[in-house]
Order: sequence, then structure tokens, then C-alpha cells
Amino acid sequence: MTLEELLDRPIAFQRSFVSLGVGITGALMLSQAIYWSNRTDDADGWFYKTMEDWEVETGMTRSEQESARKKLVKCGVLEEMKKGVPCRLYFRVNLGSIAANLNVEIPQSSKRKSRKPVCRNPANKSAGKQQASPRKTRQQARGNPANLTENTTETTAEITAETTAGSLQDAPAAPQQPAVLAVVSVETPRCEIPADMPGPKDPTCKTYKSWANYAMAYRKRYDAWPVWNARVAGQMGQLVDRLGADFAHHVAAFFVGINDSKLINGCHNLGDLLFKCEAYHTQWRTNRQMNSTTARQLEQTQANLNAGLEAAQRIMDRAGGQSNEFL
Repeated sequence: MTLEELLDRPIAFQRSFVSLGVGITGALMLSQAIYWSNRTDDADGWFYKTMEDWEVETGMTRSEQESARKKLVKCGVLEEMKKGVPCRLYFRVNLGSIAANLNVEIPQSSKRKSRKPVCRNPANKSAGKQQASPRKTRQQARGNPANLTENTTETTAEITAETTAGSLQDAPAAPQQPAVLAVVSVETPRCEIPADMPGPKDPTCKTYKSWANYAMAYRKRYDAWPVWNARVAGQMGQLVDRLGADFAHHVAAFFVGINDSKLINGCHNLGDLLFKCEAYHTQWRTNRQMNSTTARQLEQTQANLNAGLEAAQRIMDRAGGQSNEFL
């Protein structure tokens, strides 16, 4: 590789990601994560990267990576999952959280799988022809991924409309796939949603129904709207993923009505809901709230029962195992 080729390699860095409060390293890692998220074969958008891979592609050290990951996860725009033997760390980008924090919309035509034909070699581009001009070299890099190494940091945003159109025309026609963000069925709300409610306004949004139920119940209890930000958007998306779109909104509204001192002190924070959402799902299903006082009462009842059984056993042991009319 020549110096000219090295300096002309595409670099994926979305300047707007700095406004997420994750710094330069966080913005760089998120930009690179989006690049690989668009190219993963996993239906849910998960991809695997080692620290060595991140260092080769971004130049970030181990400590810089850990710091950036921590900020991105806390912000809600990047999700992590450990699985497999030996354990591997997988990543997934939360596009809904990014869009909410940057105050932009996700177009319905933005499908992760539909971008894959762009990665193929278009028929109208020459794969072997070298260009002397740096500008032309960038155009060739966008049209001919065969010239890109595995460590490239090119993103879909750098692909021109002309190249995208040509690639999609040359690629075999594929059936329409659902968007990477799962959407709930569009239903008419049972009550009017106030215009000043923060958060998503599109009924087809993955988190719209669950957030609307949580927000309305929250305002009814506290006479104020809950805060909506990138972290909340990420938490709401995880809630829908863990409970399913058919139950998440029910559990979210039920959660706000639980009278537990810890939850009340935290003003029914979404983090508390997400921490034990499966348990709250059971409480909603059984329509039985379980707070600390109720749990202590059940615990004390069981303790009294155990003490009684032990006392009865001791009495029978003293009597040589003979029956007792009181036991």
C-alpha cells in the first residue's frame, strides 16, 4: 500500500455523535459500530468484535475503548451481550435511541438488510481500474468495495446516491424485509395523547405504545411528564425486547401504580422497571403487588410456621415418638 492509498482510505466519523456526550472516542466507536451493524448477518443486528479488532480499526487503546463503551451503553445508543463458550462480547446499535437524542426521524425505507447490496461490486464500476486523483479514488472506493480492506471504516452515509441507486438496480430483486426496528401494530389510542407529551410521536415507532402508557400513568401519579432522553429511549427499547410488544405497555403502566417505598423514592424510574421487568410482568399477570412490607410479612409467616414445626418435632422426640393429641 502506498502513502497516497493509505491517506485516501475512507474514514467513518459522524461529527453529530459528539453531541451525544460521549466524546470523540465514543463518537468514533459508535460510527464504526454502525458500519458493522449494517453488514452483520444476524437478524437482530448483533455483531462480534474483539478489543484487538477495535484497536486495529480505530486506533483506540484498551482503556479508551472501555471508556467509550461505558459512555455509549449509559447513553443507550449501544447495547452489549455476552454469550457463547468461551464467552464473547457482542454489540448492537440502538438506532431509535440515536434518532431520539439527535431529534431526527428514522425513515421507513431505512432497512439494514437492504443496504447489503451496496456492499457488492456494482456491474457499472470497474473493479481493477486504478485512479490517480484522490477524489476519483474516493468514488471508486465507494463503488467498488473489493478495493477496501477488512479494516476499512467506511459507513453507508459516505455512499453517494448515484452509487446506491446503481448497486440496487444491479443486485437481484429481493423481497421486502421488515425494518430493523420492530414496530407494533398501529392502534387508535383509547384516550387522547396530549400534544406536549415528550418522546416519540409516531405510532409505528417500536417504543411508542409502551412509552405512552408509562408516560400517561406517570403524569397521572406525579402530575408531571417523565424525562425523555437518549438513555430513556434505550431503556424503553430494551423493555420491549425483553417483554415483547404485546405486554411491555401493560407492565409499564402497572409499574407506575406499585406502592413500594423504594420505587416511590425513585419516582418509579425506568431503570427500576428494567432491572426487574420480568418480576413486574408476573405481578401484572397475577394482579398482585409485591412490596417490601408484603414480602416481610410472608417471610415472617413462614418463619413462624417453621418454628412451630420444629417445636412439635422436639415434643414428639421427648415422648419417644408417641402421638400427642395437640400435635
